[in-house]
Amino acid sequence: MLVWILVILVINGIVSFAYTAATAADPSAMWGLLTANFIYFLGITQAGILLSAIMRIVKSGWGRYYSRLGEIMTLSFIPVAAVMFLVIYAGASPHIFWWTKPGAEAEHGLIGAWLHMDFLFWRNVLAMALFYLISFFYFMTVRKEERREGNLEKTLNVLAGLVMASFVLTNTIAAWDFGMTIIPHWDSSIFPPYYWVGNIFAGAAFLFLMSVYLIAKKSGAGITPRHLDSMGKVFLGFALLWLYMFWSQFFVIWYGNQPELTGPLFKRMTGNFVLPFGLMIVTAFVVPFLSLIFRSIKLNAASLSFVAILICSAMWINRYLMIIPQFSDGSSRVFMTWTGISLLLGGISVTVLSALLFLRFFPQISVVAASTESEHGHH
Repeated sequence: MLVWILVILVINGIVSFAYTAATAADPSAMWGLLTANFIYFLGITQAGILLSAIMRIVKSGWGRYYSRLGEIMTLSFIPVAAVMFLVIYAGASPHIFWWTKPGAEAEHGLIGAWLHMDFLFWRNVLAMALFYLISFFYFMTVRKEERREGNLEKTLNVLAGLVMASFVLTNTIAAWDFGMTIIPHWDSSIFPPYYWVGNIFAGAAFLFLMSVYLIAKKSGAGITPRHLDSMGKVFLGFALLWLYMFWSQFFVIWYGNQPELTGPLFKRMTGNFVLPFGLMIVTAFVVPFLSLIFRSIKLNAASLSFVAILICSAMWINRYLMIIPQFSDGSSRVFMTWTGISLLLGGISVTVLSALLFLRFFPQISVVAASTESEHGHH
C-alpha cells in the first residue's frame, strides 16, 4: 500500500510540474523550484554513504547501525539523480542560468570558458560518476568484509577516504553551478563548505527518519538508547557547525560590503523572504540546540524524530532561498502552490521509494550491517 501511495505522489509531482512549466508565462521560478528540490534530495542521499564512511574512519560502533541504510540511500538514488539532472540540463538552462541568455556577455562582461553549458554538463556528470563509482566499490567491499573474504580493513579505509574526497568534489561543483553561477558575479569562498555541511546535517536527519521505519521493519533490529543518544549528539554538533558556516559566510560578505555580493545575500533574508529565512534559523539551530541539550529528548525516538523533521525542513528552506530569490521577489510563494507542494512530496516519495525498491530487488542485502544485526541477536 505504501509503495503505491509513493508512486502516485511521484506521478502527481511530475504531471503537475510539466503542466505548470508548459503553461506558465514565465516558468523561471518553477524551474528554479525544481532545481532547489534536485540539489536538496541529491545532497541528502549522497550524504548517506558519506556518513557510513565517516563512521568507519572514526571506528564508531553505534554508527554501524545506520551505515548500511545510508549506503542504500545513496546507491538507490542514482537513477533519479541522473534523470533529474538531465531534465534540468535540457529544460532549465535558459531559465536559471543568466549567462545562457543572448547578450549576457555584452551586459555582464567576459563570461569565460567555465560558464559554458557543455562544460557544466561534463563536470557534473564526471564528478557524480566518480562519486557513485567509488561509492559502489566501497559498498561491495564492505559486503565482502562481512562475508569474511580476507582482511579488507586497509582497503576499506582507503575507499572511505575516497568517498569523502569525491563527495567534497561533487558537492563543490554543485554549489558552484546551482548556487553561485545563477547570480551574476556573485561568489563566496565559504559557500561550498557551507553547502556540504547543510547536506550532511539534513542527510543525517533524513537517514535517522528512514531508520525509524525501515530498520525495525526489515530486520527487527530495534533502535536502542545508545543509537538515539549518539544520533542526537550528531544533530547537535552539526547544528553548531552549520550556524558557524552560515555566520562565516555572512560576516565576510557583510564586512567587505561590495554591493554585487551583499545584494544577493541580503535579498535572501529580507523583504518577502524574511519569514522563510527566520523559519530556517529557528528550525536549523534554535529548536535543535535548545532541545538536544536535554538527554531526555535525545533518548526519545518520537521527540528526536520531530527534531529531525525540523532539520530536514530547514535545509529545504535553505535550498529554496539559495535559488528562488533570483527569479522571484517572494510576493507569490511558489512553494505554497499545488505544483510546489507536489514537487516536494514527489521528491520525498521518490527518495523513499528508491530505497524500498532497492531492498525489494536485492532481498539478499540486509538493511543493517551484519555486525549490527548480531548485536541484536539477528543473523
